[in-house]
Amino acid sequence: MKLAWKELKHSKAKYLLIESIIILMIFMVIFLSGLANGLARAVSASIENADAKHYVISNDAENLIGTSSLPTDVLKQVSSMTTDNVTNLDIQRTSLTADGNDKKLDVTYFAIDPNGFLSPHITQGKAMSNSGTEYNIVLNDSFNDDSIAVGDVVEDSSSGIKMTVAGFTRDEMYGHSPVGFISTETYSAINIKLNPSFSEKYKAIAIQGSDIDNIRITGASVVDKDTIVDNLPGYQAEQLTINMILWVLVVISAAILGVFFYVITIQKLKQFGILKAIGIRMSELTSMIIAQVLILALFGVVIGNFLAFGMASMLPSSMPFHLEIPIVIIISVVFIVITLFTSLLSIRKVAKIDPIIIIGGNE
Repeated sequence: MKLAWKELKHSKAKYLLIESIIILMIFMVIFLSGLANGLARAVSASIENADAKHYVISNDAENLIGTSSLPTDVLKQVSSMTTDNVTNLDIQRTSLTADGNDKKLDVTYFAIDPNGFLSPHITQGKAMSNSGTEYNIVLNDSFNDDSIAVGDVVEDSSSGIKMTVAGFTRDEMYGHSPVGFISTETYSAINIKLNPSFSEKYKAIAIQGSDIDNIRITGASVVDKDTIVDNLPGYQAEQLTINMILWVLVVISAAILGVFFYVITIQKLKQFGILKAIGIRMSELTSMIIAQVLILALFGVVIGNFLAFGMASMLPSSMPFHLEIPIVIIISVVFIVITLFTSLLSIRKVAKIDPIIIIGGNE
């Protein structure tokens, strides 16, 4: 380690250039992982965030919660068959307009019981009420970018029903659309305005726990949250593509660094030959090379991660970007391991050095 550190300090310019490349590469990989997770969250965040482990959906929906349709009496049936809390959920994609602005804003309604466990965490304002005196809504904070604030009035573009913005929540997305939480009563009022003969139905019944063994509903089945998420339109295909690109990039980046270290090793063949000639053991040279690679990789990963998290804190909330610390740690460790593995090329080259030939000038 001491010899490796002396070499790094002696050739500062050369190794700083390599360090900058490591930083840029790990930053690029971590940033791409944030985009991959962000796109995944843009599809599924509101389902993943919900405090529900299972959902009852209709059999003909084929695990697609958006196409499920259940009679309202299923809620009572499920409630009588489990000791866990249950609540209803409706999902509808539409658009809103801010008061005094004709621009349509994409939104997905999550119609819930305001007193149920699906109510979102409020970051601004207050939770929606269920008083019936006025319609209100809790919006994802990405609507702040459209100059919508707590207390503003927004209008459902289809029905013309006006709703007061009670508060904001964070990281609530569904199908690449920001979510607006409304009460089941508000949802019914919107649909009755559009269709006076509207008959209320639920998309799903959410179950908070895992007491599902006794649930038997004709025409419906219990599905766990992970299955619901995996079957959201576009989720699996999108993630498979992006993650494949991500891990290929990790391998390529580490391999490129291995080539850099190999080239540097070739440039120092005479020095290694002299070190061998004066009695330095191959194990010591191996330790020096690995130590150099490890120091550069560790510093690069730490600085690259710092830059990625710093960049994430400055991105607008509307941008699909989400860094998950466990995934960042895995990527960082894999990056370091592959970089160390590629350094074996350099070690193999040094092991083949014949001091007499090298010092004699025949490289």
